[in-house]
Amino acid sequence: MKQIFKQAWFVPILIILLALALRLPLLNGSFWLDEAAQALESSRSLAEQLNIIPDFQPPLLHLITHAAIQLSRAEWWLRLIGALIPGLITVFTTYKLGKKLFNRSVGILASILLTTSSFHIFYSQELRPYSLAAMWALLSWWLLTILVTTKDNSRPKNILWLVYALVSLLGLCSTYLYPFLILGQLIIIAIFYRSQLKHQCLSLCLTTLGFLPWLPTFLKQLQAGQTLRTTIPSWEAVVSLTQLKSLPLTLGKFVFGVINLEINLVFITISGLLLALTAILFFKSIKTGSKNTLLILTATLLPLLLAWLVSFWIPVVRPKRLLFLQPLLYLFWASLIQKQLALKQKFANNIAAILGASLLIINLWGTFQYYVQPKYQRENWREIYDQIQTRFPRNDTVVIFAFPSAFAPWHWYDQDHYHALATGKYYLTDKAELQLRLKPIFEYQYVLVFDYLRDLTDPDDLVIGVVEDYGYTLHEYLDQPNIGFVRVYLKDKNLLQAYN
Repeated sequence: MKQIFKQAWFVPILIILLALALRLPLLNGSFWLDEAAQALESSRSLAEQLNIIPDFQPPLLHLITHAAIQLSRAEWWLRLIGALIPGLITVFTTYKLGKKLFNRSVGILASILLTTSSFHIFYSQELRPYSLAAMWALLSWWLLTILVTTKDNSRPKNILWLVYALVSLLGLCSTYLYPFLILGQLIIIAIFYRSQLKHQCLSLCLTTLGFLPWLPTFLKQLQAGQTLRTTIPSWEAVVSLTQLKSLPLTLGKFVFGVINLEINLVFITISGLLLALTAILFFKSIKTGSKNTLLILTATLLPLLLAWLVSFWIPVVRPKRLLFLQPLLYLFWASLIQKQLALKQKFANNIAAILGASLLIINLWGTFQYYVQPKYQRENWREIYDQIQTRFPRNDTVVIFAFPSAFAPWHWYDQDHYHALATGKYYLTDKAELQLRLKPIFEYQYVLVFDYLRDLTDPDDLVIGVVEDYGYTLHEYLDQPNIGFVRVYLKDKNLLQAYN
């Protein structure tokens, strides 16, 4: 058995199988708002796949999902293609990058940490481009590492520079935060491998030329996003974080995963312990000289700081958008831990073992919580729809959304079976106009009002006021974790004969 474990191919395959096993539970769960919007947009014709101005994302995942949806509309299938497979490739590439930059042990430890991270598991199951972008980022770093450590200028190396250019283009077509990674790579190559800077710049010129046709659409998306922020006063708080919180929260999510980060004694103690252990190992590592450890730390923090600085003008920093930096953070930790364990000094060994064990325990605890706690899972629109479908007749029920149109998950699961009314605006101020828009509810016995996002679009409860003015009486609330209340109103004919 020991001989099998020593085989170069066996351990990474075992890690990939573990990563797959940890990402299968909940894979077929309900789509939430953004995933359903992604699936609906990708369901359109191929000619419409580039018409995505309302979605502030590049087009690559739309095209991939459009191809996948031709075979099946099942949630697990679309997530498998758009998120899970990229997530598994990221785990494997983390192993390869760690092995290339340091040694096999660092690659194994970093990939195990990524495998067990609830944060990476969560986004390896989400039909959004975060896992896809992380895959391209790790592949580009792996290619770049091969290129700068290969001394000859042979033809295969030139081909690899072209592959690096293509991977960078695919990264740009996956997330608009990818330029921060590219800038970080340029700065790092300029510092550590200056002789390769010219080749890298030429490759990235090709990447830029490939992205230029999409630039006008990006500018339109940017303008649409800015318009939405001014239309809904509270929207910016939903899509972005305050500058003070964004950096620590991003790093906190990388470490603690999906669980809520509450500033209490336990969180402060654990964070302080991790920071102290990391600092001790880092300074010991610097004393003994470790160029690649410093490189990987710079590769992690530099794009994060660049994105944070840009957020003073355009708020872009959210942990999920920077998922492509998490594997690099684990590589940094793995390099510190492995180096001190290899020195066989008791104090350093103990510090490294405590840090490694702490990170692994945090990951396993977060993953367990994700599996068992609905509050850490996605909005279950499928369940609330099934509940409504079971209890309320389609011909006598109207559903109201305080939004320009019915929410994407409702469209995805309802397929236009129920009559749905939307308020038609992002922010409601005119009650008289709203009365005209909701007048068709007179034809129905049951009125269901979703509170979802209504605190943003209808803070003055105009929808509730109009429904009650039209003679409907609130009878009950349907409560769904992460979605909130659905208010059930009955036409007041003795409360529909005591609610049937």
